[in-house]
Amino acid sequence: MREPKVLIQTFNDVEVKRMLNVFKGDYYLSLRNKLILMFFVDLGIRNLELCTLSSLDVRDSVIKIHGKGNKERHLYISPLLKKYIIKYERVKEAYFKDKIMTDSSFFLSQNGKTLTVVAIEVVVKKAGAEAKVRKHIRCSPHTLRHYYAQKQLRLGLDVYSLSRLLGHESTVITNHYLQSIQDEQILELAKTTSPLMNL
Repeated sequence: MREPKVLIQTFNDVEVKRMLNVFKGDYYLSLRNKLILMFFVDLGIRNLELCTLSSLDVRDSVIKIHGKGNKERHLYISPLLKKYIIKYERVKEAYFKDKIMTDSSFFLSQNGKTLTVVAIEVVVKKAGAEAKVRKHIRCSPHTLRHYYAQKQLRLGLDVYSLSRLLGHESTVITNHYLQSIQDEQILELAKTTSPLMNL
C-alpha cells in the first residue's frame, strides 16, 4: 500500500522573526542562542551538524559542515550572519577568558562543554514558546530546516541546488518540500474556489 503523502508544515516568516527576537541580550548565552537559531534559518543544517561544528569549521566566508556519512559540504556565510558570528566570537572569548577550555566546539555550554542535540532542542523549543508559535507547529531544529528549504524554493532556488545545500543524497527527498509548497498553494486557492460558496 502506498503511504499517505504528508504536507510538511513549518514556521511562517512572522514566527521566525519573533523567535529570533526572543534572545536580545549581549551576554554570552543570549547571543549564543540567537546565533544557533540564525544558523538553522540561514544555513538549513541538521541539529547534529550544528553540535559537531568546531571553531575551525567556521571560516571567513564559508562554514564546513560534516554531514551524514562523513560527507562534507561548504555553506556560504551571509553578511548578516557574519556580523553576528563576529559579535558572538568576541563575547565568547571574553566569557571563557579565565576558564580552562578542553572542547573546541563552536557552540559551547556555559561550562565550556560541547552542546548536545537535546540542549539545542531546548533552545529552539524555548524560542518557539516565547514567540507564541502556532500550536500545531512542532518547535524543533528540524522544523527550522523545513523552513529554510521551503523559503529557498519560494525565493527561486532550484531543487537540485537546494538538495546540495541540505546535504541530501538525491533530489527525491528535496522534492517533498516543493510538493508541500504546491499542495499548500492548491489548498489556499481551494478556499476561494469552493463551488458551494460561489453559487
